[in-house]
Amino acid sequence: MDPKALELQLKAAERTLSGEILRWIVGKEVKITTKGDVYGRKWDQQSYETELDNVLKREFHKSLIYEAIQAGYTSVRAIGDRTGLELMRISNLLADMEKNNMVAFQGMENKVPVFSPL
Repeated sequence: MDPKALELQLKAAERTLSGEILRWIVGKEVKITTKGDVYGRKWDQQSYETELDNVLKREFHKSLIYEAIQAGYTSVRAIGDRTGLELMRISNLLADMEKNNMVAFQGMENKVPVFSPL
């Protein structure tokens, strides 16, 4: 396979793996599975790993969207075409990313909302 075709995914994976959320959740594993979370609930290993997988998937998708925007794919449809993510998922994650100052709504182009990275 052409490495250029995987460039976006590789950049997104690197961004996800170097992110604060991943470091935080992995760092809390022992405490959460042995002593419990902030509510005193002790998680079994399987439940923790399932949640870790969910968080990783969400963070990877956000990174993938961010990298697509960086590469010039600024509308939901263009991001979907480039990443293969569902449009509703992209819209939901863009709202979260905008709230967390990762991307900014830039306005409308031909009745289509466009975003830029921050």
